[in-house]
Amino acid sequence: MISETLLKMHELELDIDNQEDFADSDTDTCSPDEITRLFTNSNNVANCEKIIAKNKYILHIAATSENQPNIAIGLSDNTYEVFTLSDNQVTHLSSLTGHKDKIIDCRFHSTNSNLLYTGSSDGCVKLWDLRAPQKSSQTFLDTTVKNGEKAKGFNCFDISSNERLLTVGTDLFEGDAYLLFWDTRSSEILGGYWESHTDDITQVKFHPSDRDKLISGSTDGLINIYDLSQTCEDDALIDTLNTDSSIEQLLWFNEDGKDHISCITHTSDLQLWDVDGAAPYKHFNRTNISQEIKKKSESYVYIANCHATDKYLMVLAGSNFNNGECLRSFYIENGKTQQGANFEENKQRVRCSYYNANINVLLTGGEKGILNVWKMTNPSYSGSVKKKK
Repeated sequence: MISETLLKMHELELDIDNQEDFADSDTDTCSPDEITRLFTNSNNVANCEKIIAKNKYILHIAATSENQPNIAIGLSDNTYEVFTLSDNQVTHLSSLTGHKDKIIDCRFHSTNSNLLYTGSSDGCVKLWDLRAPQKSSQTFLDTTVKNGEKAKGFNCFDISSNERLLTVGTDLFEGDAYLLFWDTRSSEILGGYWESHTDDITQVKFHPSDRDKLISGSTDGLINIYDLSQTCEDDALIDTLNTDSSIEQLLWFNEDGKDHISCITHTSDLQLWDVDGAAPYKHFNRTNISQEIKKKSESYVYIANCHATDKYLMVLAGSNFNNGECLRSFYIENGKTQQGANFEENKQRVRCSYYNANINVLLTGGEKGILNVWKMTNPSYSGSVKKKK
C-alpha cells in the first residue's frame, strides 16, 4: 500500500522531471570562474566511473569501511551487485538474486565485510555470506502473518550498532504502521511497535554507538526517538519531533559532543534537529539549497544525501535539469555553511551515495546505472565556514 502523501510526493518528482513545466534552463547564478573559486574542493576530487547496468537505476549503495572496501549496489530490477574497490579499480564479485519485489536498502555487517543484509518491499530481509553468494544464509520474515493473509510491506530497515537487533519499518497495514524487531541470531520475530506512526514508515536509523537508541521517520511527518531498553512501546517512545512534512531520509550526526538529526523531506527541504528541540534549529528550503549550490532555478533542485563526518555535515545536492549532470556539495557546521566540491564529471541524477571517511572516498549511483568513485585527495574541510543568511 502506498500512502496518499507518498503518491503526492511521487507526482511532484514526476513534475520536476518534466522540464517543460519549469524554466527553459537551469543555469548557474555566477560565472564559471566564480564557481571554481567558490567550490575550491573540486580540484581535490578524482573520479573513477563504472557503468553497472544500462537502462537501470542504482537505488541503493552500501560499503564497508576498509581501505579496499566491498560495495553493494541495489538496482531497479530488484537485484543486488557486489564489487570490491582496490587501487581505484572496481571489480565485480557476485550477483545476488532472490528478492521478488522493489528493493528497499542494503547494509554490511559492521565488523565482517563478507556479511550483507538486503531488503525488499515483499516483506523480506535476507542475510548473505559473500563467500557463498548462491543463496542467502538467513531470511527474516514477519512470522506473525498466517497462511493466506497479506504480508506487511517493508519500507526500510537498519541494524543496531552491536549487530544484535534488526528493525524494519512497514507501510500502513490495516490502519497501523509497524516497527518490527528480530534478534539477528534468530529468524523468529521478537515483536513490534504500531502505535507511534499513522502513515508509512520511510526511515529507521539506529544510533551509531548506542545500541538501544533508534529513530523512525514517516510520511506522517513525525520523527520518533525510542529507548529500546524499555519494556513497552509507550515507555520506549521518549520524544517526537514534528517536521510538518513527509520524511525521506534521516541521519544521526554529532556536533560538539551532542546528538543531532538531519532530515531530508520528500520536497527536498533539509531540517537539522537537536534531539531535545521543539523545532529544527536550521531549516534549508529549496530556495536555500539552490543558493548554496549556485543554481538559478529552485524548481529543479534536489538533495541527494547527507553524510556525517567528525567535523561537519556534508550535503550532496544537484539539479534535475540536463539529465541531472549538476552535482555539488556544501558543508554545515554549527549552522554555518561553506561550498564544497563541484562534481563536474557527473552524468546522472544521483539517487544514492555512501561516504567512506577512512579513505575519504564518496560513492554515488543514479539513474544511468553509473557508479562513481570520487576520491578526495585532501580533507574537504577548509576550517572556515560562513554564516547562513
